Amino acid sequence: MSNNSVTKANSLIDASYKLNVQAQKLVLACLSKIDPRPEKETPKEISLTATEFSNLMGIDKKNAHRELYKAADALFRSTIQLTENNEEVELYWIQEKAKKIKGEGAIRLVWSDKVLKYIGQLKGRFTTYKLRNIANLQSSHSIRLYELLMKFNATGERVIYLDDFKSALGISDKYKEFKILKRDVITPSVKELNQRSDLIIKFETIKKGRSVAALSFEFKKSAQLKMDI
Repeated sequence: MSNNSVTKANSLIDASYKLNVQAQKLVLACLSKIDPRPEKETPKEISLTATEFSNLMGIDKKNAHRELYKAADALFRSTIQLTENNEEVELYWIQEKAKKIKGEGAIRLVWSDKVLKYIGQLKGRFTTYKLRNIANLQSSHSIRLYELLMKFNATGERVIYLDDFKSALGISDKYKEFKILKRDVITPSVKELNQRSDLIIKFETIKKGRSVAALSFEFKKSAQLKMDI
C-alpha cells in the first residue's frame, strides 16, 4: 500500500461537509498526489486512474473503475462550509463535473479556485497523515473522526463540542438524541478506527447539566497498522 501523505489546512479539517466514503477516498487519493509546500504550485487539475485508486485506497481492482466513477459523480456539487476570518464561507470541491476518461480508466478533476488555498502552498496550521492509515476504513464518519483527531496528534487528546462534531461530519440536522448518535456514529467510528487504523482511541462525554455538551477523546499510535478484518 502507498506511503503517500495527505495534507489539509486545519480550517478544512474542521470544516463541515458530507461525502460518502468513496468520494472522501477520491479526494484524499488526489490530495496525496499534491506537494503542499509553499514553494510548490498547486495543480488546478489532477488525474487519477482506477489502478491508482485501487493501490492507494485498497479497493478491489475488479470494482475500481466503477467505484472511481461513482465517487467522481458524488463529488460534483458537494460543498464545504468553513469559518475563515470569523466569516462563514461555502465553497465547492470541484468547479465542474469530473471528466471520465473511460479508455484510460481514469478521471480528471478541476479543483475550485477557492479550495486551492486549503490543499496546497500551505505555510502553517495544517494537518498531515499517511494515506495508508485510513485506506481500510469503510465509513465516512470514521475518516472524518480520524482527521479531527490527527489535528491534535501532538497531544493525543481532543475535546470537541458536540455541535462542532456533528457539523464536521455533516450531520447537524440528524441524531437529535445523543444515545442514537453514540450508537450509530460515535461508537462504530471509534470501534472501526481501533480495528483498522493506526490509532487506539478512548472517549468519554462531558456534560452540562443532564445533557452531553462535548466529547473528550484520548488516542495514541498503535504499535502496528491494523488490517481490514
